[in-house]
Amino acid sequence: MQLPLHIIDAFTSERFKGNQAAVVLLQAWLADPLLQSIAAENNLSETAFLVWSAERSAFEIRWFSPLKEIAFCGHATLASAFVLFEADPARGVIAFWAAAVGQVSATREPGGRIRMSFPRRDARVLDEPPAALLEGLSPAPSAWLVNQQAYMAVYETEAEVRAVTPDLQRLKTLGPLDVVVTGPAAAGAFHDFVSRYFWPANGGDEDPVTGSIHAALAPYWAVRLGRNELVAHQASRRSGTLFCEVTASSVEVAGHCVRYLTGTITL
Repeated sequence: MQLPLHIIDAFTSERFKGNQAAVVLLQAWLADPLLQSIAAENNLSETAFLVWSAERSAFEIRWFSPLKEIAFCGHATLASAFVLFEADPARGVIAFWAAAVGQVSATREPGGRIRMSFPRRDARVLDEPPAALLEGLSPAPSAWLVNQQAYMAVYETEAEVRAVTPDLQRLKTLGPLDVVVTGPAAAGAFHDFVSRYFWPANGGDEDPVTGSIHAALAPYWAVRLGRNELVAHQASRRSGTLFCEVTASSVEVAGHCVRYLTGTITL
């Protein structure tokens, strides 16, 4: 059996930046252990697997890190949309469906940017952070929040976010939740807020760009900054840019992609 493999740099216009995702289009679902083995062999933040569903009129999508299946992944969805738009330039909108989030749509904008519509996943204030969270980040943040995906640590400056040193062994014990740190942009920056994302229990040390968590970050910063259209910067080593718009029920997250590799998996 041979399967097409696409590796895409997502949330960037520059190759070797953003977050890498593998995209594999299937005719039918393979056994879960085989999907996990492929993702482990790819050894990227996520591998997205797609199967067209006539019943749903959407591509069913599943995401696997090298360690496990992930409930929701933004950058691999963006990469999947890029592959499908590239294969069929006549497409205007693509519908995805995933068990954890329902339907997610992707629209190609002028200039090549792709816009996705995510359900809002607002974070709530966390009054009593667990000890591993308190001990797992240095310096300490000014506020704690949490949603169904991750703990959110809020800092007062971009410099503090960039300077955060995580204790990954402590943070690993918080699984299945991950940890995102965030703060306002430095004066004069192109972006409005920054973040970094740590997920040792679910995929790796620091994720380069995490589209899914912006379903919580963007609503938070929309309130803090008093506007619904925001530019986000993930301050990882590879870095990435996300264009966000917050509505009453959704978060629109847009970004660019660059193709790195086209290949074949032989099973």
